[in-house]
Amino acid sequence: MHEIREHMKVVDKDGAEVGIVDEVEVSRLKLEKGSDNQHHYVDKELVADVEGNTVRLSVQAKEVKRR
Repeated sequence: MHEIREHMKVVDKDGAEVGIVDEVEVSRLKLEKGSDNQHHYVDKELVADVEGNTVRLSVQAKEVKRR
């Protein structure tokens, strides 16, 4: 996952935008603050693919928000 960088777009498995990478941590991605003014996190194990400037997840956005 070394190809994941700050400011990359994160989308769910259906292509819906989840957020923007704020910081790459050891086991998760910290996303920029959302409309709720909170940072959200995505486990790296949920990353299915990285293409160009986009990180695609293996789950739908609603699954990310439950974690």
